[in-house]
Amino acid sequence: MRKLLIMALVLAFVLSMSLGVAASYLDGDNFNNQPWYTLTNDYFGNVPYAGYNAEIIQEGNFDLAEITQIGDNWAHIGQGIDFQFTPPAEAGSYMNEAYIMQDGYYNEGEVNQRGEFNLADIDQKGELNYAGVGQNGDLMEAFIYQDADRSFVRVSQFGGEGSFADITQYGYLNRIRTRQDGDFHSVTVDQLGGELNYVLVEQFGEGQIATVSQDGDRNGTFVEQRGYDNLANVMQVGNWNDAEIHQNADGLSAFISQNGNSNLGIINQSN
Repeated sequence: MRKLLIMALVLAFVLSMSLGVAASYLDGDNFNNQPWYTLTNDYFGNVPYAGYNAEIIQEGNFDLAEITQIGDNWAHIGQGIDFQFTPPAEAGSYMNEAYIMQDGYYNEGEVNQRGEFNLADIDQKGELNYAGVGQNGDLMEAFIYQDADRSFVRVSQFGGEGSFADITQYGYLNRIRTRQDGDFHSVTVDQLGGELNYVLVEQFGEGQIATVSQDGDRNGTFVEQRGYDNLANVMQVGNWNDAEIHQNADGLSAFISQNGNSNLGIINQSN
């Protein structure tokens, strides 16, 4: 009898903890307290566009920029100037191309490019979304397609050359943030729907490849790679799954596949 009572108390405690965690995620007003959350307001509306819905500022040579908007949105391109610094950072810009297409309401699309022969393309639909690119280097490519509401995508590619980012996001209150620092990195993220999903991918060094696919609700992925020529692949189908890959060496590979609910997978590799 005593053992049964102890087991019942333990089960009640675990259940209460689980419900407490679930409530913190399900509360739309408080989920920004989660450690993975990127506050959209840190980016949204900070660009000094002087009251214009669409703005192109080009400070370089032979750059091409195009904005097409359907609805009440905000778009900013730059090229040779980065709005996210105070005062804005300026550098050379040559033969860069940037495109923004927005169809919806109160979305913000932003491109900042410094360097040569970079390409950025944002196609955004829905309401109250933010999509930003960055890029400070040469021969960078970034593509963002977002058909969502109240969601966030940020791609930053620093220094070096030849890095590539391809981001697709559907759903509600989802977050994708990537950072690539170095040469010839590749990141591909497909967030296929659901809500309160997040992806954070950070790659340093040279030749890193990361691929992430999520389909469901409240899934989380964190990938960090340092060194040369590492490969990380994460596939999540279901709800409440968490995956982490940390690689700090050369020529490593890691794969996590989660199909179900409330799974946790962690891979740490180094030399």
